[in-house]
Amino acid sequence: MARISIISPCFNEEENVEACCEAVRALFAPGGPLERYEREHIFSDNCSTDGTVAILRRLAAADGAVKVILNARNFGPFRSNFNALRYATGDGILVFLPVDLQDPPELIPEMVKHWENGIEVVAGARANREESWGLRTCRSIFYSIVNRISDFDIPEDVGEFQFIDRKVWQVVVAHQDQYPYIRGIIAAAGFRRLILPYTWRARRRGISKNNAPRLVDQAMNGIFAFSSV
Repeated sequence: MARISIISPCFNEEENVEACCEAVRALFAPGGPLERYEREHIFSDNCSTDGTVAILRRLAAADGAVKVILNARNFGPFRSNFNALRYATGDGILVFLPVDLQDPPELIPEMVKHWENGIEVVAGARANREESWGLRTCRSIFYSIVNRISDFDIPEDVGEFQFIDRKVWQVVVAHQDQYPYIRGIIAAAGFRRLILPYTWRARRRGISKNNAPRLVDQAMNGIFAFSSV
C-alpha cells in the first residue's frame, strides 16, 4: 500500500491540533477519499508552552500513524517545518498542513488525484484570502519583487501547502540551508507543476503566530535566499 505523509508544524496550538488530526484521519478512514493509502501524519512542535505537547503525546499513543517531533527550542516556522519534512517516509508528501486548517484538508484528495496522473508538484494557490486588504497588498508587493530578481518563478499566492512526489522530496531535503525557504526550494527544483486555487480561510480558533515582524523576516529570507541582488 502506498503511503502519504502530511506535515503539520505547530506552536501553542492546543485549541487546534486535535481537530487537525481528526480532519486528516477522516480522509483516510474506510469510505474516505484516500482510504486506499496508508497515512503518516507528522506534527512538529516548536517548543510550545501551553498544553499542545500533552495533546500530541496522547494522539500519538492512540494512533500509530501519528508521529510527533518535539523541538528543543523554537526554531521558527520554516526550520520546524523543514525538520519534520526530513522524516517523511511517504510516496507522496503534503509539505505543510497548518493545524489551524486555514489551508483546507479537503483539497488534499484532489492534489493526490493529480499526483496519481503524473504531476510531481501540486501547489495550492491562495486565490482568495479571508484577511485584510493591507496584508493582501503586502504579499502582492513581495511576490512582485522576488520574481523580478530571482532566476525562476515563485507563483504568487503559493505557500508551503503543496503536494510533492517522493523524488521531489529527495531534492528538497538535500538542500543545505540554515533558514530554508521551502516554497522557493520546491520552485527552484523544477519538475512538473500544477497550481490549484483555493480560498484561504480566516482562523477559527486561537491566535496566529505570524505577526508583522515575522512576516517581514520570512519575506526577506525569500529575497536573500534566491537572488544575488
